[in-house]
Amino acid sequence: MNLMFRKNFGGEKTLMTSSTGGGKARGALGAGRNAKRRDRERFSCMEEHHYKTHILFSPPVRSSTQYNEGSERCGPVLGGGTGPEPEPPQPLVTREPTVSLMRWDRPTPATTERRRTEPVSLATLEKDCFVIPAHALDRFLPEGVPLPMPAPTPEKGMTTKSGQSSLSILEIADPKLCILAHLMSPLEPIEPILESPLTKPLIKQKIAAAELLSEVAQANTAVGGMLLANMEKNAEFPFIAYYVINTTQTDPLLFYNNMRSASLTKFDPKTIRYSAAHTLDLYSEVAMICRPPFTDLAGGPKKSQTSTTGFIISVYKVFEGDDGERFERNWLYWTGARMLYRHLPNTVGMRKIALHKSVAAHGDKMYLLVCECANLLDDLSGAAMLITALRARLCGYTGLYRPIQTF
Repeated sequence: MNLMFRKNFGGEKTLMTSSTGGGKARGALGAGRNAKRRDRERFSCMEEHHYKTHILFSPPVRSSTQYNEGSERCGPVLGGGTGPEPEPPQPLVTREPTVSLMRWDRPTPATTERRRTEPVSLATLEKDCFVIPAHALDRFLPEGVPLPMPAPTPEKGMTTKSGQSSLSILEIADPKLCILAHLMSPLEPIEPILESPLTKPLIKQKIAAAELLSEVAQANTAVGGMLLANMEKNAEFPFIAYYVINTTQTDPLLFYNNMRSASLTKFDPKTIRYSAAHTLDLYSEVAMICRPPFTDLAGGPKKSQTSTTGFIISVYKVFEGDDGERFERNWLYWTGARMLYRHLPNTVGMRKIALHKSVAAHGDKMYLLVCECANLLDDLSGAAMLITALRARLCGYTGLYRPIQTF
């Protein structure tokens, strides 16, 4: 169906005048003598106007011979007379498309079958993957993701097609790691009245935290560690100390007790005249989204860091008993990991998103989401916009951090 709209209908002169007497006779005779000339003038006049044509997706049949594409287009016949019989009106726009609007010539895909092979090691993986410990698979495998069915055996028989999954599993060795995170709140003076305006408590806190990290590195009780500094002003946690412990070499509980006593000694309010809240917890890495190459799954944080490496860290706390299976299987949503994975710009170079859960048997549960980006400091604006969206959910605490000391 073609809809044609024409402009400036009132701008043309009327060909038929309304005079009386001989005027009508002269008009009739003139119409007979000059029929062809008027048609040519009418055609040239109509060609000056602009036509809007809306072609809907209902092309006419190819075999129709109503219109001739090679014939000259002309306007409608308005005059009458004794001249030669004019040709029938032709369309102003050819409605017959040169290419069918309903069909496209799609190349036929090749029917060659590609056999899917399982990866042999982490070095052969080329896609993003989940890394979930076997003991946490029932609670932290994302909701709605089915596990691949085991290979058919003569005892179990063949598996049905509906039970199969598009995922593949690769077993890797357990790195036997445990995480200790030390969250530090800003220093507050014990005697605010006597506080000098020239003092900088943030620098004092940074020096004390760096000394504590150096003592742990010299004791060689941790596989790796780093001191993270918040890149925003007036942050709730300006510094976070992150330690990686090998459970086969160091007892995590003993390491925790030593770190707790060392922190109380280093940040003693009687000595530094400042007080701060210190939150120390042992965490286990319960889920991780990794992007190749996979070279730092079992090592410390120093192996994967560059001068532009940055971290997006979110801290969550739930009451005892609220860490149910359904809650933890939807961790991609309430932690913001799904939003980070899908909307972080490619320029920040996201490497992995790791979820840590506190291992305390009693009391409130802490969750720590650590997103490592190789080029975060090169594109802070893109990450900062996403941080604002994460904070708008009013869930947990999220901050931008950069490593200032590692071992």
